[in-house]
Amino acid sequence: MAGISASLLAGCAQAPPPPEPPAGVDLESYDQADGNGLWLVSGEDIADEVLAAVRAAGPVHAAGSFTETTRPDPEADLVRGRELSVDYRGRPGSFDARLRSGSSSARIVVDDGVAHVLGNAAYAETIGAPETAGEVVCTVGAEPVLDRWAPMLDPADLVSAMLTSAPLAVGDPVGDAEVLEIVIGEGATVGVLTVERYGPPLPRTYIAADESGDASFTFAEWGAEVDIAAAAQDLACPEG
Repeated sequence: MAGISASLLAGCAQAPPPPEPPAGVDLESYDQADGNGLWLVSGEDIADEVLAAVRAAGPVHAAGSFTETTRPDPEADLVRGRELSVDYRGRPGSFDARLRSGSSSARIVVDDGVAHVLGNAAYAETIGAPETAGEVVCTVGAEPVLDRWAPMLDPADLVSAMLTSAPLAVGDPVGDAEVLEIVIGEGATVGVLTVERYGPPLPRTYIAADESGDASFTFAEWGAEVDIAAAAQDLACPEG
């Protein structure tokens, strides 16, 4: 979870037919009616399967927070520190996101290669431009914005940070549950990412905690297009 330094809405429709099982799955032990077979994938390939699904899914609504914990001195108890939160809609290079880090907050819309940023006074101070507080600032290219808030503004990078911090294991399907649990950590569980049991293993929820902090995220509306042009118009660039 230290790599993060961030529920798919359940419908009433019948579950979609599962895809072909992941590479390396023993077909003799796999029944498509049980789900997508992620629980049969070897530990080192679990993250690859999930990340491939995330990259292919398109837009998503991802929301959540990470709260860091610190120990003032070796003998002291852990104390909760700064919280980093995000509410993100869209896809890499085309998104509308609201972010907060401590007292600093900003709304960032990236559309057609232009980053539209509206930050509060604390945010303006952190970027060395206090005069921009409460004003929309537009820049061509999103890289500086992405770098500042990485990995929160790219769903694949965010999920990768969740899954690459410790060994992974997937529990067997349980009854008629719609999700599978990916357990992160060996010996001591660091976190749990739930993913779709049927169809591509897209993330739904993430909960984690260790000495570096705790995190809780949800992922919803995979593949639902977002009107980013309208969001960019809401944060229209200053004339001139």
